[in-house]
Amino acid sequence: MQQKNILIIICDQLSATALSAYGNTYSSTPNLDGLAARSAVMEYAYTSCPLCQPARASFWTSRYPHQTGVLSNLPDQGFPAVSNDIPTLGELFSHAGYDCVHFGKTHDYGALRGFKVIESEEIHIPRTNPAIKFDYETYLDIDTTEKSVQYLSSRPEGPFLMVSDLQNPHNICAYIGEHSEGYGDFPLERELPPLPENFDFDDIANRPEFIQYLCCAHRRQRQASGWKEDDFRHYLYAYYYYLSMVDKQIGQILEALLKSGAADQTMVVFLADHGEGMASHHLVTKYGTFYEETNRVPLFFALPGGNQASRIGGVTSLLDLVPTLLDYTELPCPDGLEGISLMPQITGVKTHSDRTAAVAEWYDEFRDYTVPGRMICDEDYKYICYLEPDSEELYDMRNDRYEKTNLAGKPEYSPILEKYRSLLKHHLEKSDDPFFTLKTAGTGSYRRHPLGFEHHQGLSAVEKYALEIKRK
Repeated sequence: MQQKNILIIICDQLSATALSAYGNTYSSTPNLDGLAARSAVMEYAYTSCPLCQPARASFWTSRYPHQTGVLSNLPDQGFPAVSNDIPTLGELFSHAGYDCVHFGKTHDYGALRGFKVIESEEIHIPRTNPAIKFDYETYLDIDTTEKSVQYLSSRPEGPFLMVSDLQNPHNICAYIGEHSEGYGDFPLERELPPLPENFDFDDIANRPEFIQYLCCAHRRQRQASGWKEDDFRHYLYAYYYYLSMVDKQIGQILEALLKSGAADQTMVVFLADHGEGMASHHLVTKYGTFYEETNRVPLFFALPGGNQASRIGGVTSLLDLVPTLLDYTELPCPDGLEGISLMPQITGVKTHSDRTAAVAEWYDEFRDYTVPGRMICDEDYKYICYLEPDSEELYDMRNDRYEKTNLAGKPEYSPILEKYRSLLKHHLEKSDDPFFTLKTAGTGSYRRHPLGFEHHQGLSAVEKYALEIKRK
């Protein structure tokens, strides 16, 4: 039987809407374009949480965050690591004789168990644009790329499962912090990108209070609260700048695979852990929002042999990663996986996902500003609920993909709203999700300024948490 290797390439904080493979006309990603041109591209793939650590613990195990117990980015979740009772992708493949090796970003809270996790080092380089900051994300990506290329150049005998876990375009967070007062002197190599169609939307008063006052919760949103339209356009320019950098590194890794002689035995998978606000609804980074920009992620599967590109309709989830790779390699699936195999779609047997809905969860980034939320969506509608009064959102995903109009408060949509409430309730019961028993916390000392991010006053909850950590 032919050897079946797997190369997984991951980006951090990359929205599907940032890629030309999903219709973006500004981004410059020739290597990802080339990969998409020989991949089964999942049209609407969603993360299970718009935050690094919960999302990663989730997709490495095919379990929801409430099942892994990894609910935030806290380094201590109240238990040592993801339970040994939950099998991880690395364990399943290493037990089957694969050389499982991981380069780059971890942030998995033990869900990379079974991989040989190679320690990362920062390789510092000077800025290539004086206005665009390089932080640890960019420095670590240089090391991850070099080590990935080296591994492929001297690949071991036998099958391998290799992960190149890249940080960018996550460096945009540091850019926002450095430019909280505006973009300043900013050399341009090309025209500025346009603002997204949903930069302006129906009315912030029609959104949940959690969204209305997101600047009180998250430091990057607070830092961008005084930005004007030109500041947002420069921020988007920087985001695409980081994306172009990481695309070049992905090209180096794919070229190393080709030169290794293993390309005709290797499936290449590309994904991101979550998305980025990208100025939609005046939002930056992520943090608890379930809009397309933050929750819809790229997901490609390229079979060896350069198969024809295909577009897979319907909704899929990063939870589908583990069962798909097990199916591809004909390894048994353990009980309890929340994902489903996408191999019928990847091989062209089907052109549409078998998944009826995608679900995502939110708790808190660290602690002290907790507003639990849930999202469920299919091809027709997206329903969002936060555990605060009058905190629902409903969007028509066929006619309002930019989520500009919240339909939850419109009487004529009451039957549809009730339908999706029932769908979420059914999912909660089926997955033993205690959502409706959870509590909000920490919001009372915030949200005291007039409505609108531009009126924010004082520090955000995350900034206060960071100051507390520094004092300890």
